[in-house]
This record gives sequence, structure tokens and C-alpha cells, in this order.
Amino acid sequence: MKNVYMKILIILMFFSGIFQLSIFNLSWEYFRIIQAVHVLSSAFIAIFLLLPYVNLHTYEYMIVRRAKSTSGVILGILLFFIVASGFYLFFVGNPGGDAIGLVSYYIHLFGSFVLLYFLFLHARKKIDFNAKPFVVVALLIGISYPSISYSSEKLTNIQLEDGASRYHNEDWTNSAKCKSCHEDIFNQWADSNHRHITGSNPYYMVMENLAGADMGDEFRQWCMGCHNPSAVTTKQKRSTHRMDMNSMPSSLFEKGSQSLIDELKSHGNSRLEQGVSCVTCHRIKKADSKGNSSYTLDITNRKKYVFEDSNSKVEKWLSEKFINSNPVVHKESYSNKLYKESAYCASCHDEFLPDDSKRSVVSTFKEWEKSPFNNPKDPSKHKSCIDCHMTYLKDGKLAPLKGQSTTGGTVKENIKVHYFSGSNHFLSGLKSKEHEDQSIQLLRTSADIDVDIKNGKVLVGVKNVGAGHHLPTGVSDFRELWLDITVTDKDSKVVFSSGKLKSDGNLDTDARPFMKVFGDENLKPVGLLFWRYKKLISDTRIPAGERRVESYDITDAASLKYPLKVVVKLNFRIYPQWVTNAVQRAFPQLPNPPVVMLKEIQKDF
Repeated sequence: MKNVYMKILIILMFFSGIFQLSIFNLSWEYFRIIQAVHVLSSAFIAIFLLLPYVNLHTYEYMIVRRAKSTSGVILGILLFFIVASGFYLFFVGNPGGDAIGLVSYYIHLFGSFVLLYFLFLHARKKIDFNAKPFVVVALLIGISYPSISYSSEKLTNIQLEDGASRYHNEDWTNSAKCKSCHEDIFNQWADSNHRHITGSNPYYMVMENLAGADMGDEFRQWCMGCHNPSAVTTKQKRSTHRMDMNSMPSSLFEKGSQSLIDELKSHGNSRLEQGVSCVTCHRIKKADSKGNSSYTLDITNRKKYVFEDSNSKVEKWLSEKFINSNPVVHKESYSNKLYKESAYCASCHDEFLPDDSKRSVVSTFKEWEKSPFNNPKDPSKHKSCIDCHMTYLKDGKLAPLKGQSTTGGTVKENIKVHYFSGSNHFLSGLKSKEHEDQSIQLLRTSADIDVDIKNGKVLVGVKNVGAGHHLPTGVSDFRELWLDITVTDKDSKVVFSSGKLKSDGNLDTDARPFMKVFGDENLKPVGLLFWRYKKLISDTRIPAGERRVESYDITDAASLKYPLKVVVKLNFRIYPQWVTNAVQRAFPQLPNPPVVMLKEIQKDF
């Protein structure tokens, strides 16, 4: 009778595993329960029932009775490997880059079919060994391997899937939770500007507060749609350091998002995190550039494994094992072909005034669309946003990094790094020199300069060779890109200079910055209040692939002592000093951003 029970248990274990195959197309609610039942019950049955039974059964028939049973021996060997592979899949998983994990998957899957075959033969006390089943299994492995190898004024346009009107804190997932399996990616993101674009970004906090004071608190939503989506979707009215204890604090100088990790341990998902989280990006279903934060989110229809939302250490550990043992559904839940397209970035990197005029404040995506980098018909010339901003840099060049997005996962030749390198080297650099270095390297690929002197004029050419958008882009009033020029004569006397910093740190009035200047209806610069923009005063930025020549007159050039030495620097500063001064009144601990020299050329004439 005990033999019958054991066979029934084995068959139940078999079918609870088989029902997890994609061919059955079970709904996720059934799947996750079956997976948990299969894993936990199989472990219990194997350890406390099956293995003790096999041990006694083997002793009785092979030692005491000295019975000879080929099918029994094969059954024992198969059972050992199936149990061992099952435990490996549970404790280690099959993330894709582990050969043992892959082999374990096949042993566990196809070995179960072979086990049933021999169980059937063994039960009838006969064995007519036939190679056909093994040929079938081998063919199945061969066939399967490739697939497994691997607004009131429309202040924000965020749409929630299925017509939902809001989310709750617990619907979101603390990004620190992702670290257990995606450690390298988390560490890159943790000090990035996508992570730190709200409470730990003093410039943003001052601007949001100014917007609220100038236009009313509701207007903050225009800023928060991209900078603080979890707050917008949970109906928070403002971003503050603690959001009335509803959100986590984050320090300006904090490294590795330690507060996020600590909050996960102490509060689970009960408090919101600032900035663009893992779930924000990886649960966007649609995106376009029709308005501010013009994307569709779906965070409540995620396929979650059993215990995935638990705060219990044991249950969280079990949940991770369930995911690792069968990660396909998890991967599909956080992947979308949209993520490889530049249009994905458009919803936040094209920005419009939230009124009927729809005047463009930021047009980074549209600039790229019109650029020579947008050339899908010629892959050798086509570069998407992620090709530049999510590719590793080394020695001043894009150098695709070989690595893993999942710990133990498939090794990829070009892992998409999550430093999110861009113009703001300063704030991420306060936390991580690696992040600062990646952004500065990218900035230095953007332009080339040349210089000549003709007819008493210094002619400096600046060509946008590396940026797939205007140089600079973003809210261009708040970016400083300019030429610093010094001309000395034979006696090293300075005979001409331009583009120097004044003693108060601001750029001298003789400088020629490449920038966009917003004005009000009377063409008066709007300064910090860029949402008051009515008319464009000037735009001297350089589109992708284009060259701009700046001409400077040298006084009494004919009477100078030659040869003349010309030194030209293309300098960049992420924020003008006047902007930083305003922010430092609220955040006195904020240091001044440095001037970064992107290019330098020296030439004698």
C-alpha cells in the first residue's frame, strides 16, 4: 500500500510541475499558486517521505532479497538527479548565465517524463529497454534549447492602466528589493540622476517650490509628473523631503541609496521613494511626446510570485527562490520592446508649457528625430538615446561593457548600464566619482573645435559631432556652454580675451554662450521662472551634426607683435552661478558646480 502512495505522490509532483509549462497557458493567479505548492510540497515529500522510503525500499529489495531490477536502478538514479536539480533550481535558480542552472532545468523537466516512463515499467515488473523515449527527449532538448538559451491644464498626462484613478503606496515596489538579483544594475542606478531628481536634488526642490509659490500648489504636478511619478499617482500634492512622513528622506551626499535599503528593511513598501524608480521605467506600457509626462503606467497588473509583497524575511527569501527557479514570467513582466526605442524617452525629455500654446520648453527627442543620428535605414549611422546614454565609456569613447543584468544571468556583450550619463555630472558626482567620470567622458565626445585668424579676426568653429540633439539641450537657460579665448603676443602679453568668469563666479558679459533664452511677452528674460515663457529671445545652440563659427575682433591687429598664440577652450557648467546662488540660499551645504573643459586647442599664427 505504501508503494501505491509513493507512486501517487510522485505523479502529483509531476503534474504540479508540468502544469507550469507555457503550453497550458494558465492564468497567473493559478500559476503562482501551483508553483508555490509544487516547490514547497515537493521539497517536503522528497525530504521526509520519498527519500526515506527509497532508502528502505532499496535496502529491502537489493540487500535483503537480492532482487535484480534494472528499472528500479534507473528509477533511483533518475529520482536522485530530479530531486537534486529541483533543489538547485530553488536555492540557486536558473537566471540564464549559469550552465549548471540550465542543465538542472532540463534534467528536472525532461527527467520527469523519463521517470514516469520507468515508474510505469517498474510497477509492472518488466523492463524492455527501448531507446526511443531517450531519442524523443534528446530531440525535445534540441528543439527547446534556442528558445531557452537564451489636468486642469493637463499638468501631467500620466495614464493608469485599466482606467485606474490612483495608486496606493503598497502598489509600488521599493527599488532596493531589486538589488538582491540585479545588484550591478541597482548600484549604477542608486547614484544616478534618475534616482536623485527630487528630494535629493536641491535645484529641483527649489524650482518646484518656486513654481508652487508663483502659480499655485496645483502647478507642482507639472514638475512632478516626470520627477516624482509615485507621488503623482498616489495623489500627493507636493514633493518635500519627507512628504509628511509618507516618503523616504534622501541626503544630498548619500551614497548607494543607503536610506532606500534601510527603509525596505524597516518599512517594506509602505513609504514612497523619490525619483524615477525601477518600477516606474519597467512598467511603462506606452509613451509619446504629446505632452508632459505623456506615458501609461501599469503597476497593479504585474504578475507577482507567491510572497513577493511580504515583509517577512523568510517569505521574501522564498519569493526570490520562486522567481529564480522560473524567471521567465518575471522577466516578461518588466520588459517591453518599447524600452529600446528613443520614443520611450520622449514623454519626459520633450517638455511643453501646460497651456493652449503648447510652447516647447525642452525638445530633446524632437531634436534627435531631425538629427543625422536618427537613421534607421543605415544601422552604421543610427544611434538611439540608449546607444549613447546607457552605453559604458572608457578612455573617452563608447565602449560596450560585457556583463550581466541579473546576478548569475546570461553574459551580454553590451550590457545597458544604468548610470544614465548625461550633462549633469555634478549632482551624481557628489555621490559617485564613477558616475561623474562617465558623464564627463560623454560630454567630451559631443564637440570638436578649430581656430583661425584672418583679417584681424579670431574665428572659432564649434561642431556638434557627438550629441544626437542640440548642444546643449534640456532647459537651456540653465546650461552654460561657452568659448574661453586667450590671445597672447610674442612677449606673452594678453592682447585679447573672452569668456572668463568674474570674481562672483558668473560668466562675463563678453562671453558667447550657446544657449536658449526665454522671455516674457515684453521679451524680458524670465530667469528662474521659465514656465512664464512667452517669446523666444534667442537660441544659439548647435544642432546635431552642424558647425557654428564665432568671430572675435582683435583691436589693432596689424600693430601686434607676432607670432600670436591662441588658446581656445570649450567650457561647460551644468548650472550658472546665479542659479546656484539662488539654490544655496535654501541649501547652504551645496557646493558650486565646477567648470568642465570639454575641448582645448592651442595654435600659433
